[in-house]
Amino acid sequence: MTTKLASIPLALMLAAAALLTSGSAVAQPAGRMDGGAGPRGGGAGLLPLMLRSANLTPEQDAKVKDVVTARRAAARSLMQQLRQVEDDLAAKLLAPGNVQFADLQPQLQQIGHLREQVLRDSAQTALEIRALLTPDQLGRAAQTNARIRQLQREMRQLWQEGN
Repeated sequence: MTTKLASIPLALMLAAAALLTSGSAVAQPAGRMDGGAGPRGGGAGLLPLMLRSANLTPEQDAKVKDVVTARRAAARSLMQQLRQVEDDLAAKLLAPGNVQFADLQPQLQQIGHLREQVLRDSAQTALEIRALLTPDQLGRAAQTNARIRQLQREMRQLWQEGN
């Protein structure tokens, strides 16, 4: 199954992961294969791998940590709000009685708005992190991204062959 996240450029993937990754941006292990805690999955566990492949200098690593730290509180707040509205939506869907599409509109609109905010904040963070990388580092991160995408395609094919 292809996700919309797979079509997001490397910079957005890095930023989304940066917003949702705790601790050191580079020193942490790669994380779960499913991508971790992102709203759509497929990103948070990849940030350390991407940045490790870029071979950040200690100064760059410190700056990345500063960017992530500066945005983390806002990102957590947005994600908490998003989870709450998604829980509200689930509660409405599972409540007894008839539920019409119009009954879900407030939650759907709020979810859309919050996801757009997360995406915009992620894009801004991506630009800040990207600005720290040299062209060579960006190229190495792009190569790692391409290899990860290839491995994901291979994994999807293996799963499809098994069904």
